Amino acid sequence: MTPPIDAVVELRHVFFGVDGREIIPDLSLEVCRGETFVLLGRSGCGKTTLLKLMNGLLRPGHGEVKVEGTSTLAWDPIQLRRHIGYVIQETGLFPHFTVERNVGLIPRLKSWSEERVKARVEEALIQAGLDPDQFLELYPRQLSGGQRQRVGVARALAGDPPILLMDEPFGALDSITRVEIQREFLRLQRQVRKTIVLVTHNLREALILATRVALMDSGRLAGVYSPQEFLASSDPTVRQYVNAFQMDGGISGEGVSHEPH
Repeated sequence: MTPPIDAVVELRHVFFGVDGREIIPDLSLEVCRGETFVLLGRSGCGKTTLLKLMNGLLRPGHGEVKVEGTSTLAWDPIQLRRHIGYVIQETGLFPHFTVERNVGLIPRLKSWSEERVKARVEEALIQAGLDPDQFLELYPRQLSGGQRQRVGVARALAGDPPILLMDEPFGALDSITRVEIQREFLRLQRQVRKTIVLVTHNLREALILATRVALMDSGRLAGVYSPQEFLASSDPTVRQYVNAFQMDGGISGEGVSHEPH
């Protein structure tokens, strides 16, 4: 594919290691504005490490990570993380906070007025497919897994960040709920047009949600593809993925993105 011309997140020859062990040996990539960039790969291949490098939770040993053209080392760490929404598999909701307080956390940290916070919390819940009247005063323990995940998405959206990082956001859900939330995700992305970097090891999910798929293998970037290019690729690493998932039930072109979301 043609490289993106409006890069929001850039990694240039990034190295990251811990205790003498290489996790990311030398990786370069670009994520362009408004796309859903999916990091696909096996557990332990460095996908979550890349997300943490992008939002400044980790610092590269060598190379450079840029967000909106500025090195993550030059950003104020708090401002950087408020600029980027983060959604994880178990949502990370505060159990002693109501849904309203969980979703309103970042807007309140930004010192928004209570009137503005209230309006934004309700808007974010609606965007995530939840009725504010029904869910505002509930606690996480009173929600289903799918509802908690939607609240996690609403919280990430509440501060209106231009970038969302999503780490296996649907991995803990049952298959039916997972499909429902994937559909909601596509609807939401068409509505809000955020720049999204999403981690998954599920090829079907990657092909359905992605504008582009970046396949990672042992900390290295094996390639970046559109969903159609991924299915058609003759690269041995890609074919290994495609063949394994075909054996596990098959992959068809139905539901695969043919145009940017």
